[in-house]
Amino acid sequence: MLYDKLWDIAVRADWRLMSVEYKALAVGALAVAVVLIWNAIRIRKRMRRIETQLQKMQKEINLLQMQESRRLMTDLNAISSDKVGSSDTGLEMGQRDFAQTP
Repeated sequence: MLYDKLWDIAVRADWRLMSVEYKALAVGALAVAVVLIWNAIRIRKRMRRIETQLQKMQKEINLLQMQESRRLMTDLNAISSDKVGSSDTGLEMGQRDFAQTP
């Protein structure tokens, strides 16, 4: 079997006895391994770059969210203080303001 022959050659480590087909197979396997490892490294670098960009965007979104919520809270506080201030004058009543029952 092919696998057994390759294993025998690898164990003996006598590479001069290896035929041209086996040499080509070994070089091809090495090239495939190098390409796969290189692609994996490239993908990891790209993923790290994308993750850092996403983190920056998330920080910016959080900052904008906080700014908008502060703006809305100040607007709501201003509106609620205007409503409370205008209705306070009509709610004040003294003891004589109660209606008398007959």
